[in-house]
Amino acid sequence: MIRVVGAAYLFHLFSADGRFHTPWMDANPNLIPMDIKSNLIRIPLPSTSTDWLWLFNAFDSIHFQIIATLGYEHPNYAYLPGYPALIRLVGMVIGNYWMSGFLVTQVFALASIVMFQLLAEQYMPAREALYATLVMSTFPYFSVFTTLGYSESVFLFSILSAWYFYKNGRMTTSSLLAGLASVTRIYGFAIVLPMFLDIVKKRRYRKLIYITIPAAVICSWLLYCYLSTGDPFASWADEKYWTHSDLFWFGFVQIIFSQIFRGVGCSNCALDPAILVSVGLFAFLIVKTWQVDRFLWSYAVALFGLLVFTATNHLSLLRYATFIFPIWLILKTRNSVAVGVCIAFFIPMTFLLWLYALTPVLIG
Repeated sequence: MIRVVGAAYLFHLFSADGRFHTPWMDANPNLIPMDIKSNLIRIPLPSTSTDWLWLFNAFDSIHFQIIATLGYEHPNYAYLPGYPALIRLVGMVIGNYWMSGFLVTQVFALASIVMFQLLAEQYMPAREALYATLVMSTFPYFSVFTTLGYSESVFLFSILSAWYFYKNGRMTTSSLLAGLASVTRIYGFAIVLPMFLDIVKKRRYRKLIYITIPAAVICSWLLYCYLSTGDPFASWADEKYWTHSDLFWFGFVQIIFSQIFRGVGCSNCALDPAILVSVGLFAFLIVKTWQVDRFLWSYAVALFGLLVFTATNHLSLLRYATFIFPIWLILKTRNSVAVGVCIAFFIPMTFLLWLYALTPVLIG
């Protein structure tokens, strides 16, 4: 309902002159990579009857459509294949890749909410799990990035499901979903860490064979990159292209230390105090996950540490940290008023961030 209301409101807002139009309808042709554009290759854009799909596409969305439609070309190897492969699969069935992207995003977003509820009920009573689910699912960064055509919804569903099925003893299903998470976002492989620690502690060493499944999935992607480009690490090379190679690996922590010890930082990536405070809050929540599940805590800490050392766009840390799902498992409350206040605050902020993304203003 929140998504429907938000879409209706934004459609009305962007139809002020009687014709629906968003800035991305003009900007997207310029985002087609030069090597594709030079060959006069174009991807079909939404038709007039489906212009409303532009409400769900901003920034990186176009790259997933290019990959789903045309396959991989430099510099799009930075975008892993889990999400665009699903777009292509559904698009081949329904005959429309833009509609396919919308359906994949929304279905996996809603499925991830259901999956989080199921997982949360294993850590707390059903009512508390419901409140935690409501707060997580209406949190602005979560809500917006599982609404737009991004890979977050597929990643979150696969990572939640991998841990849920692992806890329920369904190792094959868990391993396959961990593989999907790993080729949707490379750091999805971190979910293997708590599985490994739990298996070792229980001395069920034969189950370690299941960890080879997500490893094999990642290796298959590296092999594809090698056969396509001659470089198995083409994803990292293309990541440098998008982040301007001189800034690659100059992450959040490196900037802080450079400012502390030298009094200066990267000239193009000064820290916003609000981001510093927000990342600190997420760090506090991640430490608190120790009280929920010590094995899962290892996943949260490892992933957060990886992000703060490698993320060059520091605004994106707020987006990435939102999807470290164990932080939402510490929200154990029976106070319906507090939950209602949070939701009442989060919903308008969601609409605002969604509006910014379509304007376009970078929100992460």
